[in-house]
Amino acid sequence: MSELTATEKEKAKKYYPLPKLAEKARIKSMDAYFKKWKYSVEHMEEFWADEAKKLDFFTPYEKVWQPPTGRNDEFVGKWFVGGKLNATYNCLDRWVEKGYGDEVALIWMGEDDTVKKFTYKSLMEEVNKAANALKSLGVKKGDRVCLWLPMVDSLAIIMLACARIGAIHSIVFGGFSAESVKDRIDDSACKILVVADEVRRAGKPRPMKNSLKGVIETCDSIEYVAIIKLTGGEVYQYEKDVDFLALMEQQSTECKSEPMDAEDPLFILYTSGTTGKPKGVVHTTAGYLVYGISSNYYVWDYSCLLDLKGDTPATRDVWYCTADIGWITGHTEIIYSPLALGAISVMYEGIPTWPHGGRFWEICEKFGVTHFYTAPTAIRALKKLGDENVTKWDLSKLKMLGTVGEVCNWPEWKWYWDVVGKGTSGDKPVGRPIVDSYWQTETGSYMMVNLGAITPMKPGSCTFPFFGIHPILLDEDGNKVTKPNTQAYFTYDLSWPGLMRTVWNDHPRFVNTYLTRFPGYYVTGDYALIDDEGYYFILGRSDDVIKVSGHRLGSAEVEAAINSHPKVVESAVIPYPHSVKGSTIFAYITLMNDDEASEELKKDIQNHVRSVAGPAVYPEVIMFAGAVPKTRSGKIMRRILKAVAEQKDIGNTMTLANPEVVEELIARRKMMGEIKF
Repeated sequence: MSELTATEKEKAKKYYPLPKLAEKARIKSMDAYFKKWKYSVEHMEEFWADEAKKLDFFTPYEKVWQPPTGRNDEFVGKWFVGGKLNATYNCLDRWVEKGYGDEVALIWMGEDDTVKKFTYKSLMEEVNKAANALKSLGVKKGDRVCLWLPMVDSLAIIMLACARIGAIHSIVFGGFSAESVKDRIDDSACKILVVADEVRRAGKPRPMKNSLKGVIETCDSIEYVAIIKLTGGEVYQYEKDVDFLALMEQQSTECKSEPMDAEDPLFILYTSGTTGKPKGVVHTTAGYLVYGISSNYYVWDYSCLLDLKGDTPATRDVWYCTADIGWITGHTEIIYSPLALGAISVMYEGIPTWPHGGRFWEICEKFGVTHFYTAPTAIRALKKLGDENVTKWDLSKLKMLGTVGEVCNWPEWKWYWDVVGKGTSGDKPVGRPIVDSYWQTETGSYMMVNLGAITPMKPGSCTFPFFGIHPILLDEDGNKVTKPNTQAYFTYDLSWPGLMRTVWNDHPRFVNTYLTRFPGYYVTGDYALIDDEGYYFILGRSDDVIKVSGHRLGSAEVEAAINSHPKVVESAVIPYPHSVKGSTIFAYITLMNDDEASEELKKDIQNHVRSVAGPAVYPEVIMFAGAVPKTRSGKIMRRILKAVAEQKDIGNTMTLANPEVVEELIARRKMMGEIKF
């Protein structure tokens, strides 16, 4: 192997959190972490019984875990069997009853700078009014309610109202199409649709309700369309329309929370459905809450009411997750986990680049954010806008940073560390930690993650498993892989409370997707490897593997090598047919400066990749792209990239966040002409 470049040597370093963070950490050392993790997997029921004490049950559970009767088709089993509780009660009522009603729970900021600060008491009262309004429309325990809303305060209020009365909420990302909403409504037979008149986006109103014309009328299960009037814009009238905010104002602020069985569904959340029918992932009440608050409690160490014993809280930390509530990150990290812990959670309506490129950092300064959690996609976009959009704001209160949604590759990781976190350099870099979290819609919360206060970081690594999580790497034949730096299927052989229970109305799909490939294991669908020090690296989806001359290459590792070039912002790689190699690597590359695109730069990037990652990881074909197609959750749509490269039919682009880029890519591909090998 050739001598490492200066960049590779830098990447190989470990980065360390500021030592003072460990002083108040709930887990104070890596030795303590490993000891607790070992206990959690060897004494699973005892561990989760202790964690369940963080919740208030109306009726105590009888058994922590009831193993599945048939491990190959169940795996998850049942958790906290016989227990009765309510999610909203745990998020709101209990803090009011303990004397913390006047403490801030949720800070909401609108795109127009409107700020609403909800205390636990005021939020509970709004939730109760919404719950009573839903009941007045005939909603009862077990009914499904679809919410198609932008990131407005009503979204948080109504989802909690559903949980309060035992209705199952199904939240659809506000950027999805009306047809996507219809598909989800029909699949789960939703009784009510809650929708905004219009959505505010980058200073302009855009239609929402009007998009439903001719669509919602075909949804047989819908009894009412509850309108949230945000802009007062003109919308078409439908006989089932109800002014929901006006209806709320007629309601009492008192509403008893419905006792829910531990295994009763809390919500359905559909995957984005990049191919085929979307999957309705079902999460249950107790298991989801226990796992979510446990993971937040130990990973971030933000202060919360849970730790107080009747004392008046001192100044509390401020938690800001930038995700949309239409995704699992927003469910777990904006609403349920922070509020159930008694934290302060920030929620923002708009996008990070409007009205200026420093919007996220302005919010951090304005509200004194201490813990900030965003996606690598956002980091790349903000990095491209320039450091001055960060440095002009006071970020001195930040204690921890975090990433979610995909692998955070070296260029964005280092920028995040240096510019946002102001990490120090030297032989042992020390600074604000970057929590690199790996999880899925299906898992409920973090599976692989560093404890922010204590875990030494490696850029691109999600480090170690969370408590109670037992990852296993398997080869094609289902044999365990223990050799370091060997790519393998990423699975788990131990159940945990936050795992999805089923696919709504399609349990065989749950079994076939996650449990059949390797019986006795939950299969994530990703490839991973463990390095010599036990750090885990996620290499990308197992169906995104590129096989070049017999070498299996994960898309993430190839993209990481490309993205380490100083002029590259982002890349996406796919296999391209090759008459000799079987496949070669076709790379779509977005530059820091589009004007620098040239054949010379292509060669420079290729040489750079050879030097940092070896000759096997070599993008033989490069096409410069202003952007690549992504789903609303930020995932690269490789199906479309393959179709563009091979000049085949593109298919459905409904779930794309940026469908406009596809035509540009097609045009650029035509200009390249025929590619022969």
